[in-house]
Amino acid sequence: MAMCPAREIISLPSIGPTQFKAAMRRIANTVTVITSRSGVAMNGMTATAVCSVSAEPPCILVVINQTNRSHALIERTGTFVVNVLSDDQEYLAQHFALKSDDPFAEVEYRYGMTGVPLLPGCVASLECVVESQTRSGTHSIFVGRVVNTDKDDGSPLLHTDGAFVKLERHRPA
Repeated sequence: MAMCPAREIISLPSIGPTQFKAAMRRIANTVTVITSRSGVAMNGMTATAVCSVSAEPPCILVVINQTNRSHALIERTGTFVVNVLSDDQEYLAQHFALKSDDPFAEVEYRYGMTGVPLLPGCVASLECVVESQTRSGTHSIFVGRVVNTDKDDGSPLLHTDGAFVKLERHRPA
């Protein structure tokens, strides 16, 4: 197999944003709500750009647009929570996808050990302290060390190709 020299690969042009977004829509992701808080200011945002980084120490990463209100809150406090939505919490995904002056006004929550809101009924909640932040294009990648978790029964809500989907569990015959 012929290999392309690295300098030729580096000079290849990037694809356009429309083509990129169309390809990324095909990836199924777990739906989360990332919550943040600084004093009385709180925010929640629906996100699918969440990934495990390491088990020792336990770390995850989240990717957040620099214009999102959550970005400033996380930078200010160095804390955030990833709430992994259950497959019956699509309403929360839709609620936190909207911009609101008071996103928690009509939502049940409690404060975790970091002081950041936890959403009840999620299949998991991971409280994090920021270990690092890297800016990349319009977004920042926050790596958070997980300092506390909550776990509940149920299946996670998924999102693919612009739609919410439920995970079907197949049982052996």
